Amino acid sequence: MKKKLLLYLVVIVLVAGTSCAGKAYFTKEMRANLHQNQLKENEVQYFNSGKIVLTRNLSYAETQIARGTIRYENGQYIEEIIIPKNTPGVAVDQSKDNMSISFETGENRQLTFKCNTDGYYQLSALSWKDNYGQVKYDTTMYYLTPASSKALLMVGKDYVNKFEKQKRVLKGRTVSSGHE
Repeated sequence: MKKKLLLYLVVIVLVAGTSCAGKAYFTKEMRANLHQNQLKENEVQYFNSGKIVLTRNLSYAETQIARGTIRYENGQYIEEIIIPKNTPGVAVDQSKDNMSISFETGENRQLTFKCNTDGYYQLSALSWKDNYGQVKYDTTMYYLTPASSKALLMVGKDYVNKFEKQKRVLKGRTVSSGHE
């Protein structure tokens, strides 16, 4: 039990030490702690650790209805949706190893973060080809740029403290030498 508690405390220190600007990476352990403290995923403020860029090619007719930034490159119109680093998001759906996070209002406007082998929630895609991930966003298929695939889910440090509010660590008791 002592080893388990010590390991848990080491994980918390490591997570707090790897955070940036008042944020910590959201981990599988934090999610379990959330559930132990009767908190729900949609009660937590999330952030993305890196810039996320979704792109798709457009026909000229589609340029009239696109919502993102449109640029003309190599004879093609390209729509980009950019989610800057540290953009706040909310959990709109979750399963055992996945969390769907929405960074804007509207139906089907969320991205999936999947728990990776290191226990961090990393941006996920339906499929990958040549380091580009295919995702469905809104009602359309987009491609994640290769750098976007490294984006991890983060939470504010104040939420980390909230997860641990109900935890106490006891130092134990010793027998005093004056009693026989």
